[in-house]
Amino acid sequence: MSEADHAQDFERSDASPWLIVALAAGLAATVVAVMIALNLVFARALVDRPKGPVVPLPPAPRLQVAPKADLARVDAAEAARLQRIDAAMRQVAAEGWRR
Repeated sequence: MSEADHAQDFERSDASPWLIVALAAGLAATVVAVMIALNLVFARALVDRPKGPVVPLPPAPRLQVAPKADLARVDAAEAARLQRIDAAMRQVAAEGWRR
């Protein structure tokens, strides 16, 4: 075929409006059916039940008042712990492992 035969190459007919309506209705019905099926299968998932003992909240204010001081205290405790471990390792290295 020559190029002149394809000069106006376009779709010769439009999609049927009923096809579009049927596809939209089918999609809506599928969405509703999936929602109903999920509600039936996972009906207990919508109920809010406590998962364990309820712990009361600490007294107000529950905000961290001095974060830098808290961090310094945690860092100091961790440094002391690491120094004890380091001292124990040095002692084992010096004396050997006791059996």
